[in-house]
Amino acid sequence: MKKQFLPLIIFLVTGQYLFGQAPDIEKETWSAKPQINTLDNKYSKESAVIIYDSRRVEFADQAKEEIAEYYTIHKIIHINDDRGIEDFNKIYLGISEKSDIVDIRARTLLPGGKIIELDQSNIKDLKEQDGNVYKIFAMEGLEKGCEIEYFYTYKKPATFFGREVLQSIFPVLESKFQIIGPKRLKFEIKPYNFTAPASDTVIKDKRFTQVKLKATSGVEEEKYASYDANLMRVEFKLSYNDATRSGERLFTWNELAKRVFGIYTLYTDKEVSKVAELVSSNGWDKLADEVTKIAAVENYLKKNFAYNEELSSEDGNKLETVLQNKTGGTIGTLRLYSLIFKALDIKFQFVLTGNRNNYIIDKDFENWNNCENPLFYFPAENKFLAPTRPDYRYPWIFPAWGNTNGLFCKSTSLGSFSTAIAEIKDIPLEDYTKTFENIDTKLELNTSADSLTIDARQTYAGYAAVNLRDAFNFSNDEQKGKIVKELAKSVSSSEHIISSEILNQDFESAGTNIPLVLHTVTKSGELIESAGNKLLLKIGMAIGPQVEMYQEKPRQEPIDMDFAHVEERKIDFIIPKGYAISNPDDLKINETYKENGELTMGFVTDYVIKGNVLSIHIMEQYRRTLYPMNQFEQFRKIINASSDFNKVVLVLEKKG
Repeated sequence: MKKQFLPLIIFLVTGQYLFGQAPDIEKETWSAKPQINTLDNKYSKESAVIIYDSRRVEFADQAKEEIAEYYTIHKIIHINDDRGIEDFNKIYLGISEKSDIVDIRARTLLPGGKIIELDQSNIKDLKEQDGNVYKIFAMEGLEKGCEIEYFYTYKKPATFFGREVLQSIFPVLESKFQIIGPKRLKFEIKPYNFTAPASDTVIKDKRFTQVKLKATSGVEEEKYASYDANLMRVEFKLSYNDATRSGERLFTWNELAKRVFGIYTLYTDKEVSKVAELVSSNGWDKLADEVTKIAAVENYLKKNFAYNEELSSEDGNKLETVLQNKTGGTIGTLRLYSLIFKALDIKFQFVLTGNRNNYIIDKDFENWNNCENPLFYFPAENKFLAPTRPDYRYPWIFPAWGNTNGLFCKSTSLGSFSTAIAEIKDIPLEDYTKTFENIDTKLELNTSADSLTIDARQTYAGYAAVNLRDAFNFSNDEQKGKIVKELAKSVSSSEHIISSEILNQDFESAGTNIPLVLHTVTKSGELIESAGNKLLLKIGMAIGPQVEMYQEKPRQEPIDMDFAHVEERKIDFIIPKGYAISNPDDLKINETYKENGELTMGFVTDYVIKGNVLSIHIMEQYRRTLYPMNQFEQFRKIINASSDFNKVVLVLEKKG
């Protein structure tokens, strides 16, 4: 999602606070006689150690009451092994073609004392899939025990919010983040996932605000965790301007709510007329209730209008242009939805949310950059709509936009004047019972007892169905065939598909949560083996591959499941005539966890045998999206219980 509304908002306020002067920025330097650092033995098994990591953001006055932002990064990295060489033999600079490079320097310091400096001609442009061009250069002569050092400074358009992530998989011995600006501008820095005081000093006409950090450990990615969100980082914002609004806090949440409200709720008479025609021609005003109207509008717009996140021009987002071209950017799309809802007298609020996998909206720290993803909130239903996600339907939203804070723009009126105030509160996801991945399958041996016919219905609902619906609706026949083959193979270990059928793949079914169903019949010899006069049935594989969590290192991050859900499996196995199962109790597993007497997660299996039918029931459930660190061991046991079931092999012995 592109933050199309934020550049506009910044543009509107920039001129109010800034005064033109000649720029005079700090210059980065390095040691004239560098030496390789001696590291503590505890770092000997690390592939690389970042000795020094300094980031600086400097704001400098320009002519014509403008301000420029200069970003500098300076790193020294000690290389211990081949992985370290591989990770740092190329340096990727986050500099777009829209930025002006002020300085780039880099060098390699070898153990024998030789220094290899970067040849500026070796700096290359790298064009990515999004069309943006970045800079990249190779570090020459890297070997074990060497160090690389580089710094660069570039000028870019000023923005008064930001974040810097100070932690990665490699340990960092010393980190520093600094903001420099005219002394009238007061920035605030807030650390996340660590604590450190921020210093604020004025030297001559410049204000220096900074945070320092020592001995940051490296963090590896873990299963079921929001890696980026849990890394140590700092966020910053401009909070005060003593020259024009001394003592008045800038860029508050209320200010953002007012500006968003103004952008998306002011319409021309022509726009109102055009949308009224659209509403009337589709008969939305004749529909019975609010939910039906919301669903009809969303389905129509997402079927007939394209959302283009790169479309940011003012003309391209005018409603007249959007209606004519049937394409809109963020601003045009939201304005179209909002005017339709207004015409239908549907009460709603604009909501901006972040992504809990990366960052949060903090009630106490107004970093507008974190308000990246737009939603509509309908108070009467307490539900949400994601207008810029064609793969979701009301009330389902991208899960990482929920279970986290949102900025709710609550409208308020004073006479004929309308505006909005901000309320920061949680965006709830749908109840866990509405999201499930179920399997209902029947297994029967053929007469020669060397293969199984597996009749399986895989059922997906709620958040679990979104990716499959998206894939089945936007893939060609060949791609769909591959998806069906993989899903059928997951419960049969075979690609021998006798028949297949997909039900309820349309997006409209998502709104009322009609499950998507994949019904397959496969022939599989992979789940049955002969061992003398016995048959071995790999019944555990009928639920598909399961995650294992057997780790040696201590857990570092809390648990994030993406979304709460249920996985219920029912397996019927027709016991062949003349055979009996000698170890049915191997099917019984019971791992659950309760908090204050309430079940929050579990994996429970049981069975019954009636006549020649073995019926197995498996209930795996995670009733919460997030679990704290102190519940990790219980969580791990439950995850591993499903993996243990995967390994269950039933022994069929001949009777008598």
